[in-house]
Amino acid sequence: MGLVVSTIIARSLGPEDYGRYSYLIWMSGLLVVFCNHGLGISGIRFVSEYLGRGQQQIARQIHGWLNKWQQISTLLILLVFTIASWWLPMAGWEHHRTLLLSILIIGVASKAAYLFDVSIAKGHKKFSVEALTNTVMSLVYAAGVGLLALGKADLNDYAIFFGAVSFLHICMVWWLMRKNGISPDYTPCPPDLIQHIKPHIAWTVVLVAVATLSNKTIETFLLGTQVGAKEVGYFTIATTLTRGGIDLLSSSLTAMLMPIMAHAYGAGGSEKVNTILSDSIRYFLFFGLIIGGAGLIWSEPGIAILYGSQYQAVTPVLQVMVVVGGLTLPEGAFGALMSTTDNQKLRAGIATLSVLISAIAAFVLVPKFGLTGALVSHASTRVIIFLVTAIWIRKSLNVTFPISHIVRLCLAAMIAGTACWLLMPHHPAVLTQIGIGFVYIFILLGGTIVLKAWKAKDADMALMLAAKKPRLFGPITPWLTRWAGSLN
Repeated sequence: MGLVVSTIIARSLGPEDYGRYSYLIWMSGLLVVFCNHGLGISGIRFVSEYLGRGQQQIARQIHGWLNKWQQISTLLILLVFTIASWWLPMAGWEHHRTLLLSILIIGVASKAAYLFDVSIAKGHKKFSVEALTNTVMSLVYAAGVGLLALGKADLNDYAIFFGAVSFLHICMVWWLMRKNGISPDYTPCPPDLIQHIKPHIAWTVVLVAVATLSNKTIETFLLGTQVGAKEVGYFTIATTLTRGGIDLLSSSLTAMLMPIMAHAYGAGGSEKVNTILSDSIRYFLFFGLIIGGAGLIWSEPGIAILYGSQYQAVTPVLQVMVVVGGLTLPEGAFGALMSTTDNQKLRAGIATLSVLISAIAAFVLVPKFGLTGALVSHASTRVIIFLVTAIWIRKSLNVTFPISHIVRLCLAAMIAGTACWLLMPHHPAVLTQIGIGFVYIFILLGGTIVLKAWKAKDADMALMLAAKKPRLFGPITPWLTRWAGSLN
């Protein structure tokens, strides 16, 4: 639905005004992260762990203690931003500064509270709280934007509606939290528990701050202040489309992985967590190879269909982002491992290095090369940090990566990609490119099976899922049974 909204607004406003709208959305997201600064991550980690130990009352006290500090943090961040906003460059909003500030205060306060609450719900394994809220609010947002587009609304109308929808997020999540029986206990936590939580929060604060600054933030800021609003729009469209595949999948998988790892850590220690990590790396990479390869093929027709010819400059930006995002998707598993096993210091060090690399690359490349410089800065930073993280984790945490299975997955993707490159005509039609994207997926899947990139327990899990939906998977169940037998 975010993709639908982005498409409608971009077509309605045009590149210049859409760039200004994108700057508003980017600034809102940045402030939300600073307001929460990882308190939700700590909530997932400790609420889930103490629920895994059977200590529900302690989990509720942790919820209450973190919620109090989340509210204080939001108030302080918004106060500082309100004062600083009169000196900050606003990328086209200079003559509407008061409107921008009002929308940001309402939207940021609402979204910060919403994200904290859904994090606590994840700690309780109530993933439906976030899923239902996102689904309903996305539909409301898309419907409202559609009506605004039909009414020939201007930039200010879209901005005001964004603030209203942000407020509705927290209204719905409060209702769902009460419905699921999730509530904080504001009685004091045991002092020794607070002393245990504080170092995790401290390193998470550092981690979130530096990770946010390295996640296209510096590039977006420099594009908005030194290049132009139109380039911000192009960069944002590519980011939005990438988020619709790579980032959404990564955050969804990580959201489930963190409480699973925390529960396993509370019940069985590091050995059980390492087993989960090995499996998750394979799954993350497989999904990343699917989205990265198919996204590369579908980028050009996708931009043409969704946004029109005036946005064709987005195509190469999107292609690079989606390929890099797919190849580095297992980074989400690394982050979940470090948060779960009290290695926030290690994670913060990696994130700090990421900011330094991103800042140097962005300040060198963006003013001189504009949009291309921003893309190169983002891509090079992601690849370097992914490799550094993998090496650092393997040495520091003494974990074993499934190297042979990783190689087989990548080899299957290379075979699928080569086949599609040979099939692609010089001037392909839109339907041809879309069809070749599906060919890539099928060849990749078949290649992983032929090259034995899966383990016996993966086949057993596939059989278990097929048994739950016999009408859907009944025809392939005999084949799945033979496949599972060949791996055992």
